[in-house]
Amino acid sequence: MAKPSGLKVNTGAQDLIKQRCFVQTVRTGGITSAARLLGLTPSGVSKNIARLEAELGVQLLARDRRSMAPTGRGQEAFEAYDALIAQLDQMQEQLAAPAELTGQLGLSLPGGCLPWLAPLLARYRAAHPLVQLRLNVSDVHSDLVRDRNDLALRFGRLKDSSVRALGLAATPLVVCASPAYLERAGVPRQPAELAGHEGVLFRLPETGRARPVELVPESASWRAVAVIDDGQSLVHAALAGFGLIQAPLLLVEAELEAGRLVEVLAAHRPAPLEVNLLFSSHAWLPAQTRAFIDLARLQFGLG
Repeated sequence: MAKPSGLKVNTGAQDLIKQRCFVQTVRTGGITSAARLLGLTPSGVSKNIARLEAELGVQLLARDRRSMAPTGRGQEAFEAYDALIAQLDQMQEQLAAPAELTGQLGLSLPGGCLPWLAPLLARYRAAHPLVQLRLNVSDVHSDLVRDRNDLALRFGRLKDSSVRALGLAATPLVVCASPAYLERAGVPRQPAELAGHEGVLFRLPETGRARPVELVPESASWRAVAVIDDGQSLVHAALAGFGLIQAPLLLVEAELEAGRLVEVLAAHRPAPLEVNLLFSSHAWLPAQTRAFIDLARLQFGLG
């Protein structure tokens, strides 16, 4: 492991505490979030970073009232300490690894995705029965550090560079409604006909705005009688006769196969949505997390 010239990399217990405080602050972007992750007070984290700066004789973090970021030397220190801590944590885990995995695995997933992910969860439970699954089912995007989740299932392209993504699948976006609604309002044959229809839109959790209806080659929309921020509730609204919805196929596939919902404008489907499994960009991952990622690769044929 290379280290920047002139940087002291000590490995005593007290030194590691200071180095961990610094690394977690850079990784999470703030002292408060680092303190929460480390089980310390923000004051304790701040003092440890100040001691480390004093010992090195360099400023590691550039601070102002709104943000903090590593200095040039701070970035060098972060890379060196981050690699060191990752190696030590991995070695400790290997030496102390139990015969069977234990503890918890936190997973955030959108509403309605649990049936689709159930075969993978069942396979994981069978392989690691002593690990307790902690599922956070919500369309609100989870911050892995803040919400203490190890993994998150998300639709769409990865925007957060602080996490890594394993692409599990791609699911089409379909427009559908209940048979009762289509019998009452008619079946739209072209996107332009949607202007004469009613339906429900999905509120995007990251922006708070309604997700536009996407169609090919031209997009159009219906009169929104409701805007819903939960995918499972969106499907229930369509089943209740609220009108048209556009949703990932994996959320409505069972309803379509049973005839409780009917797809329309199938020839105008847009590009499929990516389904990604997100996890920390840290070089070292807990054994429970690594085991889940490995099983996900097997389950979805990713090698």
